[in-house]
Amino acid sequence: MRECGRSMVEMLGVLAIIGVLSVGAMTGYSKAMFKYKLNKQAEQLNTVLNAAARNALSFNNLNTGLNVTEYFVKMGEIPIEMVKDTSQSGCIYDAFNTQINIVYNVYPTYNRLIVTISPQLDIMNTENLEICRNILSVSKENSSNIYRLSVVSSYGDEDQAYLTIYGDISCTQGNLCFKNLSLDNIYELCTSAIGKQAPHIKIIWQNSLVR
Repeated sequence: MRECGRSMVEMLGVLAIIGVLSVGAMTGYSKAMFKYKLNKQAEQLNTVLNAAARNALSFNNLNTGLNVTEYFVKMGEIPIEMVKDTSQSGCIYDAFNTQINIVYNVYPTYNRLIVTISPQLDIMNTENLEICRNILSVSKENSSNIYRLSVVSSYGDEDQAYLTIYGDISCTQGNLCFKNLSLDNIYELCTSAIGKQAPHIKIIWQNSLVR
């Protein structure tokens, strides 16, 4: 008599092949989604930094230390998908759910508009390295408009930075400047900045006050 159907060995072989293909498909999907988020984050950060550059001189009559993120949202300068947490005023979020806010500070001889990006980069891994590289690369693209970028370990810090990169308008001899950074340099800086303590990246526009 002829037997019909498949043997147990054949069935297990088929299931093993399906399992391998499924793992490969899921890995490919995860990589594609991560790349999509990187591109989306870059687009969102470019929008925020361009908006900050356009409006850096628009808050001269406001009190120092004022969170002006809500002003940017109301002016239509912030993509709607970045406005997620209505219960916490003054925060917007990028594609990786990184908290971002914009603060205006006044000093005796100058004022500052500060975009603070607070990514969770306390773990050293490939994904966090790429996110850090993405943020610094976007900042480099906007370096003609910014005063400096500072990486600090505490949100309230501004001048006590363990990494400072200057924009084109403030680049002087001896300073680390965006215009002199290669992609390899950015990776090296990110490697030294992450994996220790969750950093806050402050991008600063500084303008002399007219007296």
